[in-house]
Amino acid sequence: MWKWFGRFATELWQTIINLLNSGTPTFDPEVWSPANDVQYENNCYNYACDIRGTYAQPGLASGHQYGIISCKEVGQAAIADGLVPIDCANRCGKGAHKVALVIAPGNTFHWYRRDRDGRWSHKPGDGPPTNLDYSGNLIVDPRNADRGPFTLFCGCYCVNKRRISIK
Repeated sequence: MWKWFGRFATELWQTIINLLNSGTPTFDPEVWSPANDVQYENNCYNYACDIRGTYAQPGLASGHQYGIISCKEVGQAAIADGLVPIDCANRCGKGAHKVALVIAPGNTFHWYRRDRDGRWSHKPGDGPPTNLDYSGNLIVDPRNADRGPFTLFCGCYCVNKRRISIK
């Protein structure tokens, strides 16, 4: 009987984990490879949102594009696209995954995403995705990672691919 209960508990726990992670992408650089120009036609915003094919900019699809590069303006543009701001300590709901916005002051912005394994990854420009920070360490939390010139951490958002529009 205990053997059956242990197996049941394990299966139940795995079902719960799968439901919680149902919208969370898996870190798989091959999906974003140079084959068919997928790597070059997508940027960090596409990668973070897990939507390929547009070289997207926050706010462009919704008509509310940012004016200057700041946490407030880029964040509001992303919200207009359908991203939902959250406290970084919170989980996203079913069917959604977490992303984070950072800024290189006076220069540009960048997006990270939390993958199914609980670690974070990002896609620098038209380069390949990586789950390593600028020091070569696995990204456990982008708030504490070496983000290179992206010194300003803006916050976290939830992405539900069925409820956002980017281009």
